[in-house]
Amino acid sequence: MMKKMKTLYLHIGTPKTATTALQFFCAENEKVLNTYGYTYPNFGIRYKSIGRCRNGHFLIGGGHGESGKETLEKKDNTIAHCFEQIYELFNQYDNVILSDEGLWRRGIWHEGRIWKKLREEMDKNIFSLKVIVYLRRQDEFLYSRWNQRIKAAVGLASPDYVTTWQELMNHPPQSILNYYEMLNKIADYIGKESIIVRRFDKNHFLYGQTIYEDFLHAIGLEYSEKFHINENVRNISLTKNNTEIKRILNGLPSIDESCNKIFRICLSQNSSHSTEAACNMLSKQELRKFLSHYQEGNRKIAQEYLNMKENLFPFSYQSAEKWTPQNKAMTEDLIRFIGNLAIYLLKERERQKRLLKKHAHAIATLEKKYANKSLT
Repeated sequence: MMKKMKTLYLHIGTPKTATTALQFFCAENEKVLNTYGYTYPNFGIRYKSIGRCRNGHFLIGGGHGESGKETLEKKDNTIAHCFEQIYELFNQYDNVILSDEGLWRRGIWHEGRIWKKLREEMDKNIFSLKVIVYLRRQDEFLYSRWNQRIKAAVGLASPDYVTTWQELMNHPPQSILNYYEMLNKIADYIGKESIIVRRFDKNHFLYGQTIYEDFLHAIGLEYSEKFHINENVRNISLTKNNTEIKRILNGLPSIDESCNKIFRICLSQNSSHSTEAACNMLSKQELRKFLSHYQEGNRKIAQEYLNMKENLFPFSYQSAEKWTPQNKAMTEDLIRFIGNLAIYLLKERERQKRLLKKHAHAIATLEKKYANKSLT
């Protein structure tokens, strides 16, 4: 009797397509997935600034040599160790799910080294590989990516953290916006038949009404009330005004990680109460011109990967107004940010005072205790 082929599902994003929500969903529903013959493993490896549920990060994350720098040899050892665990899991489960959005771009680095590694594992004929990728309309993806970089500003050393939207639009990163070209690069290593393309559009998922229903369908499951959705797992974006405030703050000479964290907290609170009007970052004419660069590639994706005759992404323009930093709500958002920052610092000051008082009381108690001992 022929042994059943196992399946490795590798979700590679793209970034800004609810990847964090899906990763937490899979991790928190691990026991439910197990009942269907699926597993979302935790390999016990942690990486700095990488979410704990990104269980596929070992493919691009590092090992460190004696010099403290990442080495390809150490990375390969980590990959080999994790695949040993994956093969053990295949003894119990028919399907293993991995996820890391960094693979969309970084997977082709070093002449596709990671995809070559995956091809080598596929050629052992233990599992078939299914790569799941969500694609978002290029303008929405680029804005969300820019917004996240300005908001996070991890390390605060990159000029990306002070780049204006207009500067970005003058030189957009074509390598990550030409989806068709990137898909073909991946297909060169693993075959087009191994790639499952899904459309990320909150109003036009290919299956169901939510990303969770659509993702489960992509891996061969149906959503049911057995699955739990944690509504608190959200990567909240800053509004356009608050992103601009954060972008300017990122350029302060004395800003550090502690300041950056406080600014993020206050601006996130600000974004929840902003009166900023719904605006597009591009005018209707600018948007059409921008999307025209990717229209043919998007058409080919719809045809070749999804067997669709309609457009991959519906064209919609939500507002007749284009956002500018000089909009009417900016003054109010700026005042609200200053207020939120003042309240945060005052509350922190009070917390520190209470803590200091508690420690002072503990020290006084110890001093009294030792003083009494010395008298006896």
